Parts: sequence; structure tokens; C-alpha cells
Amino acid sequence: MTSLYQLSTDLRLMLDEAFDPETGEALPAFEECRALIGNKAGQVAAYILNVEADALAAKAAVDRIKALQASYERKAQHLRDYLASNMAVAGITEIKAEDRSFVVKLYPERDESVEIDESASFPPELCADPKPPAPSKTKIRAAILAGQPVAGARIVRKDRLTIR
Repeated sequence: MTSLYQLSTDLRLMLDEAFDPETGEALPAFEECRALIGNKAGQVAAYILNVEADALAAKAAVDRIKALQASYERKAQHLRDYLASNMAVAGITEIKAEDRSFVVKLYPERDESVEIDESASFPPELCADPKPPAPSKTKIRAAILAGQPVAGARIVRKDRLTIR
């Protein structure tokens, strides 16, 4: 099977001798080559449409897989929260699998972070350096721990659950 590239190259080589010098009409070999190029170009165009359809199908599959991944991640987080909550209620801080394939540990109030209300504004000394000033959780935490009242922010202690 001849490629479109090869047919186009052949046509370019024929250009000098493509027309009858007496009548100026295109020679049959030239017309045949042009017809083959037209046919091959149509096949390439059809193939392009198929490839683009495959690309759209692949994109749709990727989108479905990403949605499935997000669903699994939400489910895993929900189950982690569920397990941590029930372990805390029962006063359990460690669970070991009998076959030692995993260990679950609950560290009550180990992790802490600063939560900031969306509508809260802070003085510049509690904001990070970039302009416009953004609240600095590190500076706000230090101020709260030093006993300064900071409206719109608080230190929240959260449980940490590890599964290995």
C-alpha cells in the first residue's frame, strides 16, 4: 500500500512532465496519481475522525476514572473518620491485625491546626508578608498560645489515625 507522502512525492516529480506540450492537457498518469492522492487523503481524513473519536472516548474514560478515584478517596476518609470516632468513644487507641498485616493507632488530640473564619480580618502583625496581607496561621497560633485574644481564629485539636 502506498502512503500519502509517497503519492505526493511522486506527483511532485511528475509536475515537469505532467502536461502534454502540444495540447496543454494533463497526462493520464498525472490524473491517475491525483485521483490516488484524493482517495488516500479521504482515507486519512476518515482515520483522523476515528482517532479523534478514540481520543474523546479515552478522555471520557479518564474522567469516569477520576470521578471514581475521588469517590473512593471520600469513602476512605469517611471510613477513617468513622473508625477514629468509634475508637475514641470506646477508649481504644490501638488495633493490631491478628496476622500483623496492619496496625491502627489513634492519637487523641495530637494534631492541631488553626481554623480561620472566612469573614475574619487580622491586624498586619498576624498576617503573612505577601501583599495583600494574608493571615499567618503560625503568627495567629503563637498569639493564641501567648494568651492574646484573636477574634475569628482558634486552635483546634484533632485526632490522628494511622493505618500501616
